[in-house]
Amino acid sequence: MRLRHAAAILALTLAGALPARAQVSVCIWGTITGPDALVNGMSYGIRDYLESLNQTKGGIAGQKVNALLLDGRYKLDEELKIYRRCVDQENAVFISGWSTGSVKALSDQITQDGVPFITQSYASEVLDPKKFPYIFMAGPTYEQQMIIALRDLAAKGGKRVVIMHADNEYGRGPVNVIRQSGVVNQLGLQLVDTVEFRYDAQDLTAQMLRVKSRKPDMVYIQASTPQAIVILRDAAKAGLAGKLFIGNLYTISPTIPEQLGEAAEGFRAIQAYQFYGTDIPAMKQIEAFGAKAPIEKKDMYYMKGWMEGIAIAAAVEGAIKQNGGKVPADIKQFREAVRQQMEAQTKLDDGGITPPLDFSNHQGFVQARIAEVNGGKYVPVGDWIDAR
Repeated sequence: MRLRHAAAILALTLAGALPARAQVSVCIWGTITGPDALVNGMSYGIRDYLESLNQTKGGIAGQKVNALLLDGRYKLDEELKIYRRCVDQENAVFISGWSTGSVKALSDQITQDGVPFITQSYASEVLDPKKFPYIFMAGPTYEQQMIIALRDLAAKGGKRVVIMHADNEYGRGPVNVIRQSGVVNQLGLQLVDTVEFRYDAQDLTAQMLRVKSRKPDMVYIQASTPQAIVILRDAAKAGLAGKLFIGNLYTISPTIPEQLGEAAEGFRAIQAYQFYGTDIPAMKQIEAFGAKAPIEKKDMYYMKGWMEGIAIAAAVEGAIKQNGGKVPADIKQFREAVRQQMEAQTKLDDGGITPPLDFSNHQGFVQARIAEVNGGKYVPVGDWIDAR
């Protein structure tokens, strides 16, 4: 009995010596490795912003943050497993998830679990505060981005459009929405072809010859940086200039002009966030953080993640303050309070990365502009406009 009593005392002593687990847990998963790793700066950006608060302010409202970064590898089954871990084991008060396929698969479950979720997808189907009250995004939807490109073509007198998209939900979903909306015809344009390709395709020469035969005035790419590299490389082989192509915001990457050189010149993409290195207040915060810790990705997507970290932290801080400066003991109560605080953000300053954020409609903001590869770098070629 004495030995058992002594063991119990020792266990309590050791438990007291261990550091307390952070009361605020934020779960972030992205494609840290895998086919979409070139645009994973946003996952690092969220984590780093939260870590910067740990370093400079002791966390959020004085509470250390456990910013857990996980690798979904762009595999749906892996992403679904990570989601359950975040909800059930990590007690995450906020989750940042990755793919279009996963957020669509999880949309009802997220509502049932009642956990605030910011998606890196811009699928319009999950942007519905009434149906999906816990899902948020920060920027114009894929469809709104496509409409910007179509409007630009119409304004310049172009007519013939080809849309290229990957063979997954990320590729097909937005294209189907646009086709069913009738917006192409409304703008006086003609959709002369849609070309689907394998997401992991390494040779699209045949598809580019097909595109060339359609004689388009514009080719829109609903895909990501790795696919844009293959498209533009093989387009050059087929005699198609880079200026014929325009992609969504996941095709703005220095890797494209670095790898392709002349074949990328004139390529355009939708820009929704300030570039890394822009002279804005947020960049000074990032540089201060970078003086103490390595920054994994120095690109526009990192800026996006930093912005999302600001929004997440503001919502969590508001929920803690609302509870008298203490973290709510009940995780469900905490998550609901954070959701309400996220919705209450209508003029959140993110240091100039975007216009003031307004999450009352769960979208954050809707402004974007077109950037073009010129001299090996992306250069804005238009003003910021409302993407609706």
